[in-house]
Amino acid sequence: MTTELITHEVSVPGVPEVTATVGVPAGWITGDLEEPAAFIAHMTPEQAGPFGDNLLVSIERLGDDAPADLEELQGLLYAQAFATVPDFHAIDDRELEVAGREGWFRASLQTTPVGITAVNRQVFTRRGDVLVTLSLTTMAFRDREHDGLFDDLLEAFTIDDQEDDA
Repeated sequence: MTTELITHEVSVPGVPEVTATVGVPAGWITGDLEEPAAFIAHMTPEQAGPFGDNLLVSIERLGDDAPADLEELQGLLYAQAFATVPDFHAIDDRELEVAGREGWFRASLQTTPVGITAVNRQVFTRRGDVLVTLSLTTMAFRDREHDGLFDDLLEAFTIDDQEDDA
């Protein structure tokens, strides 16, 4: 299934050397989050009802203590997810090329205290000391409707690292 995507450029304050381009499903609402700085897109209330699907792109500078090795970094992010996300269940966790470079893919299920389950698919990659993440969260009861959406998002996802271009 191919989803009609509208292209958006993503940049965040404090990290001018890295920008990303992401496709957003036509009709979704887009915006920027201030804290933490990120790009977000989500279904309209008419599409979503009380529980909407969303995508998030973050570009963040890593601290000096962040591991240089991507597999080691993903291990820390994995441990953080288990420690901070209630009812976190990893269903896929593996290396995957992201925007032409080494990256990581993780899919998980999370259930809220009121019993709503969400599916989260996430990829991340490093560009120097910058971590770039693309995440799609869908409600489990609607996940089948989005069959192939994450693949379409990943295919349209690009990252421009100006330092690499120099």
